[in-house]
Amino acid sequence: MIDSHGTSGTVPTGGETCDGFREDLARFVDGELHGEDCRRFEQHLESCTECQREVGIFQVLKGELQAMGMKQPEMPGGSVWDDVNRKVARPTGWIFTIIGFIMYLSYAVYTFITSDGNLFEKLTIGLLVVGFVVLLATVAWERIVDYRTDPYKGVEK
Repeated sequence: MIDSHGTSGTVPTGGETCDGFREDLARFVDGELHGEDCRRFEQHLESCTECQREVGIFQVLKGELQAMGMKQPEMPGGSVWDDVNRKVARPTGWIFTIIGFIMYLSYAVYTFITSDGNLFEKLTIGLLVVGFVVLLATVAWERIVDYRTDPYKGVEK
């Protein structure tokens, strides 16, 4: 039987095929193959030039990726405090900040409206503030949409 590499897939020792060892190539290169499995794989490598070539390719790729300085993704879980911070403390802080901002803004608007001053000045300042808030809101909205649809947001340098 011919495999995807154009070889017969058979190994002279033990009658095993390369297909059984190809699944262990990456584990072997990464040093995750232990005990009897590692010894069997090394014995297979002594007699199989196709698997030797593939191990060499994997080792070169691994070396090039490490040379690029790519970070390994962090495993999910973290500490208990990270979970508390993410689920309780941070949202609570945002809620208090938003409520405080709304209260302060309400007081500022009330003071602005009830103060003595020229109607033209109040309208001019009001339009400037509303225009600035609209621009800020549209930029913030675009950033949120870009963040949600960014296919590379989980990739770290």
